[in-house]
Amino acid sequence: MARLLSLMLCLSFAGMAFAQVQPSGAAWGYKVKPGDRLIDIAKTYQKSPDEWKQLQQRNGVADPKLLTPGKQLNIPVGELKQGNPVAEAVLVHGDVQRLDKAGQPAGKLTSGDILKMGERLQTGARSTLTIRFADDSRMLVTEKSTIDLTSLVNYGKTGMAATKVQVLEGGTDSQVSPQKGPAARYEIGTPAINLAVRGTGFRIQVDGSSGVTRTEVGEGLVAGTADGQQALIGRGFGLIAEPGKPLGQPQALLPAPQLDATDEVIGKLPVRFAWQALAGVQQYRLQLLARVQGAEAIIEDELLQTTRVQWDDLPDGDYVLRIRGVNASGLEGLNAVRAFSLRTKPAPPKLTVPTDDQRSAGPKVSFRWDAAPEAHTYRFQIAEDEKFTQVVALVPNIAGDAGAVLLALPPGPYFWRVASVTRAGVVGPYSDAFHLVLQGGGPKD
Repeated sequence: MARLLSLMLCLSFAGMAFAQVQPSGAAWGYKVKPGDRLIDIAKTYQKSPDEWKQLQQRNGVADPKLLTPGKQLNIPVGELKQGNPVAEAVLVHGDVQRLDKAGQPAGKLTSGDILKMGERLQTGARSTLTIRFADDSRMLVTEKSTIDLTSLVNYGKTGMAATKVQVLEGGTDSQVSPQKGPAARYEIGTPAINLAVRGTGFRIQVDGSSGVTRTEVGEGLVAGTADGQQALIGRGFGLIAEPGKPLGQPQALLPAPQLDATDEVIGKLPVRFAWQALAGVQQYRLQLLARVQGAEAIIEDELLQTTRVQWDDLPDGDYVLRIRGVNASGLEGLNAVRAFSLRTKPAPPKLTVPTDDQRSAGPKVSFRWDAAPEAHTYRFQIAEDEKFTQVVALVPNIAGDAGAVLLALPPGPYFWRVASVTRAGVVGPYSDAFHLVLQGGGPKD
């Protein structure tokens, strides 16, 4: 079994190395579709449409206008048409700068900007950048990072791209599309190690002063090379590389912490999360991501010694919380991920009558509340249990100027609450529930 695993790893590494070094005779395969002609294929994929003749000879095609659907035509990578060597700044959050050759700020980056091969970019404190490359791979550049876009080769409509980024300091989090084709590759270089993948998710962190690089793999397999040495880093493993020193063995990362249960939609502040302590943890990395312009941006990124966090003034929106442990060597573990929505608006009304924990005689009860500023109508709910799994009545459309509802109820314990509804139909969170006990006889003191 161990020998089989070793063989599989060697084969995987060979595939990684193939992505890094393009063989001189590499060819991309095109599968013929019904109605295709060689001239049209050449116009679409080759540098010159006149190369259809060489394409015919190379692939042994008898009639250039009569191709067999499903037949594969091999086109040398060197003859493929190339698109613009650019990427896109999908989302810029905070202060992100283009740097000139002297390393000085040369212009502020904004979302949607086109990034060119050879550019150097820098993120400021509490600032992030999400880059989309030609093959739809994405890189999140974290705060206080500097990167060079070393290579952005784009092989047109083939879907292949050769991307290489040099990380000088700071961190990146890559989600790499499957690399298909002989020229496709995704590489990250640092002062200590070069990393290559064929579709995976991984993070790196580079110390700007020493060049020490920490690589952590969440999905797939990453191949690393340094001074002629090679290392494979699989899912759930990390590697620390130091400039000029031999590569060590990958280390198992800490598992994801277990988050305590919370609601997917949170209706009031403060927002609180807690998780179970992990053995071997020195501290925890907390990241809060917000949905901005269709992409996720890190708006909070900090190290904690505790197993809980609280936000008192978070605005309404959709968020993703990520928590991971950090071990003694500084490697960060697998993420615990929790998506949640905060919806505190419109604010619920203040309940007035009956008061909380009141005991009353039935059967008819008038429920009242004060007007809420954004409410056009109200939604009333009463249940036999505090979690409102056994709802007795739901009144969905109470006029805003009424502020009351009259119900006939049998004796028993109840819980009731009210939510505001805007003129546009947006339903806000429910108020805190009031407890009521209805008795069969007269009211008790």
